[in-house]
Amino acid sequence: MSKNESNRDYSQLADKEPTELHQNFAAWIKEKTGYEPDEKTVQLVCTLRMSFQASPENQSHLAHRKAQAAAKKKRAAAEKKARLEKQLAALQAELAKESATSTPAEKPAPAKKAAPAKPEDKPATPTRRTRKATAAKASEKAPTQPRAARTRKATAPKVTPDVPADFDADDLTDANNAKPARRRTRRAATPAAN
Repeated sequence: MSKNESNRDYSQLADKEPTELHQNFAAWIKEKTGYEPDEKTVQLVCTLRMSFQASPENQSHLAHRKAQAAAKKKRAAAEKKARLEKQLAALQAELAKESATSTPAEKPAPAKKAAPAKPEDKPATPTRRTRKATAAKASEKAPTQPRAARTRKATAPKVTPDVPADFDADDLTDANNAKPARRRTRRAATPAAN
């Protein structure tokens, strides 16, 4: 917005008479909404709307609204975080209470550790890395076998249309260039030579 725009005298616009467009617009508003607006008001609104939107007063109001919305969003996020942390603490306390009151189950016998493989005994193919299981999950899991390597799905080969090199837009509209479709005909069976 230029400095001229902010110092503009809008009172001269109020002295002008509404045009035919403003009168038609006022009639249309009455027809569509049932409310009868003043023609002068319609004229001023149509003329000054863009100037108002660009005005420093409106821009500061919009900035204030945007700041309030950001603060509200930040507050809501903090409240949600606090609520979730409270729920987590309650669940952890409940879990600790359950584990303290339950009788310890029979501990499974520790799994025998395999002797480390000698370098010449190692498989020649590379193995995939997997995430290490936590202590709790490791005791529940049975020894795992190596996973098979992934393979890609087969994709269909790309097909390019068989188009002559001199093909252009005229070939689409020119009826003289159209060739009749050839039909395959069966050949008459020839007697086999003995």
